[in-house]
Amino acid sequence: MKDVPAQVARTREDLTTLLARLDAGAAARAAAPPPPARPTVVLVGAPGRGRGELLAALLGLDAVPERGPGGALHVTHDRTPVPLLEELDLVLPARAADPGTWPVDGATAALVLADAAAPLGTEELDALRRAAGRVDTVVFALTRTEAHRGWRTVLEADRALVAEHVPRLAAAPWFPVAAALARRADELPRDGAEALRRRSGLASLQRELHRLVARRRRMLAEANALRLLAAELDGVAARAEATRAALRAPGDGDLARRRDELHAARAALRRDHHTRWRADLAAARVAAADDLAGRVRALGVAVRARIDDADRTGLAAIPRELAGEVEALAAGVLDALGARLRELVAATLADLVPAAELPALRVTEPAEPALVPPPRSRPAEDRLLVVAGASGGLGLSRLALLPLIAVPLAPAVLGAALVPVSVGLGLGAAGWVARARRLAADRAHLRQWSVEALAEVRGDLDRVLTDALITTEREVTLALDAALADRARDLDDALTDADRALRRAGADRAEADRAAARVAAEARDGHDRAETLLRRLAALRDRIDGTDVAIDVPEPHPRAAPST
Repeated sequence: MKDVPAQVARTREDLTTLLARLDAGAAARAAAPPPPARPTVVLVGAPGRGRGELLAALLGLDAVPERGPGGALHVTHDRTPVPLLEELDLVLPARAADPGTWPVDGATAALVLADAAAPLGTEELDALRRAAGRVDTVVFALTRTEAHRGWRTVLEADRALVAEHVPRLAAAPWFPVAAALARRADELPRDGAEALRRRSGLASLQRELHRLVARRRRMLAEANALRLLAAELDGVAARAEATRAALRAPGDGDLARRRDELHAARAALRRDHHTRWRADLAAARVAAADDLAGRVRALGVAVRARIDDADRTGLAAIPRELAGEVEALAAGVLDALGARLRELVAATLADLVPAAELPALRVTEPAEPALVPPPRSRPAEDRLLVVAGASGGLGLSRLALLPLIAVPLAPAVLGAALVPVSVGLGLGAAGWVARARRLAADRAHLRQWSVEALAEVRGDLDRVLTDALITTEREVTLALDAALADRARDLDDALTDADRALRRAGADRAEADRAAARVAAEARDGHDRAETLLRRLAALRDRIDGTDVAIDVPEPHPRAAPST
């Protein structure tokens, strides 16, 4: 027994050094505050658990004393002379900013309040687990039992929850209390008052606080310091094990995914780009052919309409006009093809080369302007048709004179008189028919010529477009192959780096796993040393209570809860 203080001191020093080596942040969190000058019990719990009401009842007061700066209340014997405070202080701390954190640092022991209305909630259990890592001695009070007939069921549920979430507190003492009964006892005669005070359960709680805390200030302070070290070492071990689990996870995380993505991109690089380029070029070829056909068809319709309406002067001007329109049509077709191919090249190479380095695209132009062939001379058939029209005109003049020949006059007289008339009518009719036949023949000739001329122009422009598409395909394919080769080299370099990183990560991961295993083992060993010593201290405290030292419990103040 005499070597326990020295053993505690050595263990604390060794574990502090170990924790500082394993995790400097955990060592800073485990720095125990200096023990208070007097044993101190801190009342903690979730909001609404009646901390102030229970504190007033423990002190035998009608109301809680005024809180100090910051909302905390530290009750000492000097301020409130009641027997319970002769050898310990009670502290009602201010609420922490985080409701899941209970301020227990610096306290000798913690009195945790639970409500008889319902079992402990998840937030309360989490706060209890964190508080139990910073204070060794914990006592529970189940408040407001007078208002809830099923408090025994709630008490058993709370015990089971605490044993599950904070196993070391499974055997911690629980005290069902009813502060309201203690307050009402002051209003009753002596016998009734004593009965209510016994039912309130406050006397048992007072005696337990005195037994656990009043005579054990130094021993409990050492236990709290060891508890802090044990909790932080346990956290270090848990984090090391989590690190090992992450290191052993299959797939190597982001590095493996990155390598797989690079392999997929490398495999699909040439296939995807060439397939898209050929499909887009074929679509451009179809679009250019449709554009040319539409323009030529529209021009042919317009020319035929003008031929049908033109006179001889207009017909003579049509070949010249058509030549100008064909030149404009050719320029429009080539410009449209050039714009379409430039967009296509930009879309094909945009993700491979910078825009400033895109190859200049020039649409191939014909060696000579696309000219409309001149109209051919009219064939002999057209001239014969005109002569036949003139002969027909003379025949018409004879037909016009037939009624006059039927007049009963001497033929000689009539013949001499009708010759000038017949000649005049014949010449006039022949001229009119000849002109009409010649105009019709000219129109028919120009219509045929326009069809043939536009067909020849379309053929020439088809060859121009084909040459331009072939040239563009050759140039862009070469540029695409060069860009894909550069991109493939980049992907190969990235794959090499990814494989190297994976190999290095594998080696680093193995080394990190070994290091984490060493940290976990050392932290677990230190935690076990602290727990072993804490169990020894607890056994020593129990033996002192039973044999070596008699602890007298002072009689409670009449207004406090008397013993049961």
